Amino acid sequence: MVTLQSRYARPSTGGGLARRTALGVGAAVLAVLLAQGLVTLLGLNVGETGAMTPFATAPLVASSVLAGAGAALAYAVLVRFTDRPVRNFVAAAGVVFALMLVPVVAFAPSLGVTAVGQVVLVVYHVLVAVLIVGALIGVGSR
Repeated sequence: MVTLQSRYARPSTGGGLARRTALGVGAAVLAVLLAQGLVTLLGLNVGETGAMTPFATAPLVASSVLAGAGAALAYAVLVRFTDRPVRNFVAAAGVVFALMLVPVVAFAPSLGVTAVGQVVLVVYHVLVAVLIVGALIGVGSR
Protein backbone atom coordinates (compact mmCIF):
# COMPACT_ATOMS: atom_id res chain seq x y z
CA MET A 1 0.00 0.00 0.00
CA VAL A 2 1.34 3.40 -0.98
CA THR A 3 0.99 6.25 1.48
CA LEU A 4 1.14 9.79 0.18
CA GLN A 5 2.44 12.52 2.43
CA SER A 6 0.96 15.91 1.68
CA ARG A 7 3.12 18.93 2.26
CA TYR A 8 0.04 20.65 3.69
CA ALA A 9 -1.22 19.49 7.07
CA ARG A 10 -4.93 18.71 7.14
CA PRO A 11 -6.88 20.15 10.04
CA SER A 12 -7.44 17.29 12.46
CA THR A 13 -10.50 18.79 14.18
CA GLY A 14 -13.34 21.15 13.48
CA GLY A 15 -11.66 23.60 15.82
CA GLY A 16 -8.52 23.50 13.70
CA LEU A 17 -10.52 24.28 10.60
CA ALA A 18 -12.34 27.08 12.43
CA ARG A 19 -9.00 28.59 13.49
CA ARG A 20 -7.69 28.43 9.94
CA THR A 21 -10.89 29.98 8.65
CA ALA A 22 -10.75 32.78 11.21
CA LEU A 23 -7.11 33.44 10.36
CA GLY A 24 -7.81 33.55 6.63
CA VAL A 25 -10.91 35.71 6.94
CA GLY A 26 -9.22 38.07 9.39
CA ALA A 27 -6.21 38.47 7.13
CA ALA A 28 -8.45 38.94 4.07
CA VAL A 29 -10.61 41.58 5.77
CA LEU A 30 -7.53 43.43 7.00
CA ALA A 31 -5.86 43.28 3.57
CA VAL A 32 -8.96 44.48 1.72
CA LEU A 33 -9.58 47.32 4.16
CA LEU A 34 -5.93 48.41 3.96
CA ALA A 35 -6.10 48.24 0.16
CA GLN A 36 -9.31 50.28 0.18
CA GLY A 37 -7.59 52.83 2.41
CA LEU A 38 -4.78 53.03 -0.14
CA VAL A 39 -7.30 53.46 -2.98
CA THR A 40 -8.93 56.30 -1.05
CA LEU A 41 -5.57 57.86 -0.16
CA LEU A 42 -4.49 57.79 -3.80
CA GLY A 43 -7.82 59.29 -4.87
CA LEU A 44 -8.47 56.64 -7.51
CA ASN A 45 -11.73 57.12 -9.39
CA VAL A 46 -13.49 53.80 -8.84
CA GLY A 47 -16.92 55.09 -9.77
CA GLU A 48 -20.06 55.43 -7.69
CA THR A 49 -19.67 56.06 -3.99
CA GLY A 50 -22.01 55.48 -1.09
CA ALA A 51 -22.95 52.89 1.49
CA MET A 52 -23.96 50.17 -0.97
CA THR A 53 -21.14 50.36 -3.51
CA PRO A 54 -18.78 47.39 -3.64
CA PHE A 55 -16.10 49.70 -2.21
CA ALA A 56 -17.90 50.50 1.05
CA THR A 57 -16.66 48.90 4.26
CA ALA A 58 -19.76 46.76 4.94
CA PRO A 59 -19.81 45.02 1.52
CA LEU A 60 -16.04 44.45 1.63
CA VAL A 61 -16.18 42.85 5.08
CA ALA A 62 -19.38 40.88 4.42
CA SER A 63 -18.17 39.46 1.12
CA SER A 64 -14.86 38.42 2.69
CA VAL A 65 -16.62 36.69 5.60
CA LEU A 66 -19.05 34.91 3.26
CA ALA A 67 -16.19 33.82 1.01
CA GLY A 68 -14.38 32.39 4.02
CA ALA A 69 -17.45 30.54 5.27
CA GLY A 70 -18.16 29.06 1.85
CA ALA A 71 -14.53 28.06 1.38
CA ALA A 72 -14.38 26.42 4.81
CA LEU A 73 -17.53 24.43 4.10
CA ALA A 74 -16.21 23.28 0.73
CA TYR A 75 -12.84 22.33 2.22
CA ALA A 76 -14.47 20.41 5.08
CA VAL A 77 -16.52 18.39 2.59
CA LEU A 78 -13.45 17.66 0.46
CA VAL A 79 -11.38 16.63 3.50
CA ARG A 80 -14.13 14.25 4.55
CA PHE A 81 -14.95 12.69 1.18
CA THR A 82 -11.85 12.83 -1.04
CA ASP A 83 -8.36 11.36 -0.91
CA ARG A 84 -6.68 14.54 -2.17
CA PRO A 85 -8.59 17.41 -0.58
CA VAL A 86 -5.94 20.08 -1.00
CA ARG A 87 -5.56 19.51 -4.73
CA ASN A 88 -9.32 19.31 -5.21
CA PHE A 89 -9.93 22.38 -3.06
CA VAL A 90 -7.37 24.49 -4.91
CA ALA A 91 -8.91 23.42 -8.23
CA ALA A 92 -12.42 24.23 -7.00
CA ALA A 93 -11.22 27.56 -5.60
CA GLY A 94 -9.75 28.42 -9.00
CA VAL A 95 -13.05 27.70 -10.72
CA VAL A 96 -15.01 29.72 -8.15
CA PHE A 97 -12.51 32.57 -8.45
CA ALA A 98 -12.96 32.69 -12.23
CA LEU A 99 -16.75 32.61 -11.88
CA MET A 100 -16.66 35.43 -9.31
CA LEU A 101 -14.89 37.64 -11.83
CA VAL A 102 -17.85 37.45 -14.22
CA PRO A 103 -19.93 40.02 -12.28
CA VAL A 104 -16.91 42.32 -12.05
CA VAL A 105 -16.60 42.35 -15.83
CA ALA A 106 -20.25 41.97 -16.84
CA PHE A 107 -22.28 43.88 -14.25
CA ALA A 108 -20.02 46.30 -12.38
CA PRO A 109 -20.00 48.90 -15.18
CA SER A 110 -23.80 49.08 -15.06
CA LEU A 111 -23.48 49.95 -11.36
CA GLY A 112 -21.25 52.91 -12.17
CA VAL A 113 -17.91 51.22 -11.53
CA THR A 114 -15.11 52.59 -13.71
CA ALA A 115 -12.41 50.54 -15.43
CA VAL A 116 -10.06 51.48 -12.58
CA GLY A 117 -12.73 50.31 -10.15
CA GLN A 118 -12.95 46.99 -11.96
CA VAL A 119 -9.19 46.49 -11.65
CA VAL A 120 -9.43 47.34 -7.94
CA LEU A 121 -12.22 44.79 -7.50
CA VAL A 122 -10.12 42.12 -9.22
CA VAL A 123 -7.23 42.94 -6.86
CA TYR A 124 -9.61 42.58 -3.89
CA HIS A 125 -10.78 39.21 -5.22
CA VAL A 126 -7.17 38.05 -5.52
CA LEU A 127 -6.32 39.21 -1.99
CA VAL A 128 -9.32 37.46 -0.46
CA ALA A 129 -8.86 34.26 -2.47
CA VAL A 130 -5.14 33.88 -1.81
CA LEU A 131 -5.37 34.62 1.90
CA ILE A 132 -8.38 32.41 2.59
CA VAL A 133 -7.25 29.47 0.46
CA GLY A 134 -3.72 29.70 1.85
CA ALA A 135 -4.96 29.72 5.44
CA LEU A 136 -7.39 26.86 4.90
CA ILE A 137 -4.89 24.52 3.29
CA GLY A 138 -2.35 25.37 5.97
CA VAL A 139 0.33 27.19 4.02
CA GLY A 140 3.07 27.94 6.52
CA SER A 141 1.60 25.73 9.25
CA ARG A 142 4.46 23.21 9.25
